[in-house]
Amino acid sequence: MIDLSGKRLLVTRAAEDAPEWAREIARAGGRPVILPCVVVERLTDRDTAAALRGALRGAAWLALASRRGAEAAADLVGGELPPSVKIAAVGPSTAAAARRRFGRCDLVPPEATGRGLAIALRQALSASREKAPVVVAAADRGRREIEEILAPEGVEVRRVAVYRSRPAPPASPRRRLGRDELDAVLLASPSAVRGLLNQAEVDARLPLVTIGPTTSEAVRHAGLRVAAEARRPGIHGLLEVVP
Repeated sequence: MIDLSGKRLLVTRAAEDAPEWAREIARAGGRPVILPCVVVERLTDRDTAAALRGALRGAAWLALASRRGAEAAADLVGGELPPSVKIAAVGPSTAAAARRRFGRCDLVPPEATGRGLAIALRQALSASREKAPVVVAAADRGRREIEEILAPEGVEVRRVAVYRSRPAPPASPRRRLGRDELDAVLLASPSAVRGLLNQAEVDARLPLVTIGPTTSEAVRHAGLRVAAEARRPGIHGLLEVVP
């Protein structure tokens, strides 16, 4: 069981996502401090809706890499998919969103990562001997594990950006994090790293905890030090390695 024992942790997620992480920190005995460092925008225009509907024609699967992707995709298609299209979700929260918005979810991988989702899709396609396309509804700069794993199998992957994330804009004056008496900062994306630097003055001694290698690289590129990197995805993976 994770025991944070009153540690103060900075949550840098988008404003609408931060409360979920704050609750998990509190459950572990920590004290969350919220500073939104990412701004998320759903793509709701007609062109995006048409692109997603067109991509789904003749597809075998709709792959959802996040809860937000599931909700955005459902909004764009009105919560209705062609009967032949099955739904794959990266993890439990995304699967719950798919069931709520589409009424079903057909596949959730044992490993709740983009790579885990791609491997599960490869296995499902192989078992059914299908070669029909897979549609990925995700962020505009989402990682490409599904393409990397399915393309060598001869499976067409149709990616449609249904939302985009960007760093929070520069604040003036920037927040002085030293006043918050933080024990660590939680960072889940390169956008969060850039947004943090836009929003706050970051002391080089402040422990920065990252969700994975891509975020760690962004921290180092900014001239800062990674105190710890999660060994598994999600908030619990981050909290496990808080120094």
